[in-house]
Amino acid sequence: MADFEKMIPFILHFAAGVYGENGKQLELPLDEQFLLAKRTGWSDDKDDPGGATMIDVTLSTYTHFRITKGLKDPTKKDLRNISFEEWKEILKTMYWDKWQGDCIESQGLANLLVDWIWASGYGAIKKAQNIIGVKNDGVVGGRTLAAINKADSLGLFKRMFEARVEYYRQCRAAWKYLNGWLRRLNAIQPDGTFLIYGRIIDTKKSDSMSQTFQSG
Repeated sequence: MADFEKMIPFILHFAAGVYGENGKQLELPLDEQFLLAKRTGWSDDKDDPGGATMIDVTLSTYTHFRITKGLKDPTKKDLRNISFEEWKEILKTMYWDKWQGDCIESQGLANLLVDWIWASGYGAIKKAQNIIGVKNDGVVGGRTLAAINKADSLGLFKRMFEARVEYYRQCRAAWKYLNGWLRRLNAIQPDGTFLIYGRIIDTKKSDSMSQTFQSG
């Protein structure tokens, strides 16, 4: 079954540039990678619909997370000081678990599906369910998971990949961010590895699909 921690080096690279010579930084312990990411992971671009963001976590997402903990609304300074434990819990409980990633057999598909809602919001679940061929109610239950795990993994990956390309091309901020979005998407490989700067980053050994997907 898929493992959400395999996604973390991928996210830290694309959110904050963690890489190092030949990707050596992506081999460090995850908490050390996160500390590197905090140096460069802050963004508050007026053209970015997400607004203030730290290593892909927006202020609105962090606010929701804090409310569920009974804590006061965070400031931008609080977001910049987010801990690895908080960041990791947000990824796991608010995104990975939305797709029940632990129950998806293909690491590559889990990476592709979870990254879509991580980057674009929960509405992407309904878009994915249309492709999978199940009721698009935005809730990942037994039928959705069964359909994913029974499908031809490589074929489903390809259809999902192409849908994400089309989705990004239609986004209103595509004029500024499309190349970066596609570079990130192109990095996600069907075998659960990541293709970064032409080098395969294998955070842990995963499933057996070997075809490389890229879209310009």
